[in-house]
Amino acid sequence: MHEVGLVDGIVEAVQRRAGERRVAGFRVRIGTLHRAHQGPMDQALELVAADTNLEGAVMELVQIPVTMTCRSCATVETSEDVSAVCTACGSTDIDHAGGDELTLESVEYAAAAEPVASAAG
Repeated sequence: MHEVGLVDGIVEAVQRRAGERRVAGFRVRIGTLHRAHQGPMDQALELVAADTNLEGAVMELVQIPVTMTCRSCATVETSEDVSAVCTACGSTDIDHAGGDELTLESVEYAAAAEPVASAAG
């Protein structure tokens, strides 16, 4: 389950940014080449974040596709998979870019606990 390794690194980055503050949620830009899907990543987060300031936090994944540019016909396509052949002309002379990103985009902190009202005596 490679998701645990990915989430472990993400949790460390969120904790560095959050310090002691409780985290309600965070957004991660992740390339499709990581093969990370929301369900398994959420399960890994539940495991990795247990008993931390991220316990119960919601992780939003923003999937970033691979961009492929054909050097022969200049066709530009995006995909979740790396293609070896241009779909427009059949050339194998293709440049690939992106799809391998992993960026912590934002962190949302939990609201501060409401003060407890003291009983009037």
